[in-house]
Amino acid sequence: MNPGTKINLLLIEDNPGDVNLIKIQLSESSVRHELLLANNFFDGSDICTNKEVDLVLLDLSLPDSTGFKTLSTFLAKFPKLPVIVLTGVNNEIVGNQAVKAGAQDFLVKGQFDGKLLGRSIRYSLHRYKTQIKLEETAKTLAMSEKRFVEAQEMANFGNWEMDIVSNEMKWTNEVFRIFGFHPNSISPSLSDYISYVHLEDRTKVESFFELATKDGKQHKLEHRLVIEGRNIRHVIIQAKVNFEEINGKILLVGALQDITERKISEQLIVEKNYNQKTSKIKEEVLTDLGFHIRTPLSSIINLTYLLENVQAADQQKEYIDGLKTSVDDLSLMIDNLLNFSFLVADKIEVENQEIKLDSFLGSIDRLLKIKSDNLKVKINYLIEGEVPEKIKSDADKLTQIVINLASYLIQNSKEGAKINIKTTFHSELDSDQSSLNFQFETPSTELTDVEISDLLNSESLLEKYYENPDKELKKALGFAIVMKLIKVLNGTLEIDSKAVSGTTYNWSIPVSKIRKRNAFVGEKPDLPIKILLVEDHFLNQIATKKVLTTWSKYVSVDIAENGLVGVEKFREHGYDIILMDLQMPIMGGIEASSKIREISSVPIIALTAHSSKQESENCQKAGINEYLSKPFRPEDLYEKIMGAIVLIES
Repeated sequence: MNPGTKINLLLIEDNPGDVNLIKIQLSESSVRHELLLANNFFDGSDICTNKEVDLVLLDLSLPDSTGFKTLSTFLAKFPKLPVIVLTGVNNEIVGNQAVKAGAQDFLVKGQFDGKLLGRSIRYSLHRYKTQIKLEETAKTLAMSEKRFVEAQEMANFGNWEMDIVSNEMKWTNEVFRIFGFHPNSISPSLSDYISYVHLEDRTKVESFFELATKDGKQHKLEHRLVIEGRNIRHVIIQAKVNFEEINGKILLVGALQDITERKISEQLIVEKNYNQKTSKIKEEVLTDLGFHIRTPLSSIINLTYLLENVQAADQQKEYIDGLKTSVDDLSLMIDNLLNFSFLVADKIEVENQEIKLDSFLGSIDRLLKIKSDNLKVKINYLIEGEVPEKIKSDADKLTQIVINLASYLIQNSKEGAKINIKTTFHSELDSDQSSLNFQFETPSTELTDVEISDLLNSESLLEKYYENPDKELKKALGFAIVMKLIKVLNGTLEIDSKAVSGTTYNWSIPVSKIRKRNAFVGEKPDLPIKILLVEDHFLNQIATKKVLTTWSKYVSVDIAENGLVGVEKFREHGYDIILMDLQMPIMGGIEASSKIREISSVPIIALTAHSSKQESENCQKAGINEYLSKPFRPEDLYEKIMGAIVLIES
């Protein structure tokens, strides 16, 4: 207590003589004070409630309260006020009981003077403040301990200690939980700990405890626990020898942390990286495979076209027609193969292009006949109503949908069955937005609602088959590809199954109708046109040049075997149109096109066996006007060139 500080003292005493004596003693005590008086318990309580009081001198014998009950009642009402008990009984037991009950001190009337009273007041105030600080410290420690326990729970982290003589252990609550026990439900020992260690890790854990006990250094080890005989938990244990000077005990103290979730996350990351790497390798291999298949296939298509346009016997023409259809079928199967991994990885991209609808539907008709003839299933294919000359959509994916769905139905039909396929075209008035609709009717057995639902959700089978290509999954794989491609093209598919008429599959794909251009009339150039073909593949050079020169007498073609030669030839001679292969040695088509764009706006048509959205974007950045994927039909190339002629004229 600061000597210069005045305190408010409350004396609760009913004896006037004792009151006067205490006043005199207070004046002799050198305690600066303001004295408040009450002659009964009720008035004293009222003063404590309404005024600021620093310390109370409390007589235990009052008119309205007597004995030890006076103190206990007062402390219950005012637990934050320090009290000195005044008693007329010279009984040390009563005084000690008063202090134990919460009083700061006790004085026996008639046996103390002013000096002793002042010392008791100062002692009581100091003791009370010390108690308050201890209580606050205890609360802080309790809160810290609570937070520490909560932090241990959140971190799956606990402490332990072990007597190195008896091997008896003490665990905190979290260690019990890691082992799957309720806190303090067992009295653990080292043998208990070892019994839960995974068999493959026991030797190293036993060595860990032995070494940590001997050398006194801190040790750390990661190992596995087997909980409830089946659950694996990964933990990190740390230990160090500790000598307790108070009781002379040598303990091994340490910590245990459950890192199972972290290990699972690490494993998932490793597996994800592995799968991504594997997927990337597969993608690169398939892309490379696509390039090496599509490039020679493009030559075969061009050479087949040339054969078709020379004089031949009727039987030879029949063979040529068969060859063309087989090439179309091969192209489709290659697309199925190369697109499969992209379908699984959701990386497949739509490549919209102009489609001559008559020839497109005709090629589908030929492919369907080959499939049905081989399996002795009859297909009736009908185009109903008027269809536009050209639409814009992804021809490869449309073909894949038709053939995969037809193949699935053929495989699930009996010999001699008949499948009706009808194509219609629906166009919105005053809009280029339209839909291409297909209806497949098959007299197969009626499908249940569950079977229909399985088919409509078969897309999920793609990834399962990709990981485990078993025979059962293979049966529905074709339909799974159909559902995936319809979804990619923003189309819809509905299945209607009835016992009498069989099952009908109606699917529709949104397409854009292309209005006729009036910039030119005719299908061949009627004025001289010089074309530079930049192509490194020898057969493609021969076949493409022949296809172009037999198309029109006004077409002349020069060849450059790579992009660098192509740029030099263009600088030297100039050309009306450039057909630019993209994948070439020395200098690729993208770089060559960029260099040509620096000096000319000549129309450039890209020819590539790598078909992707990224490559299409690269072509646009390089200033390439058109983009044609290999293998392409000569008619498609002619159309691109005629479009380029319009560009030149405009």
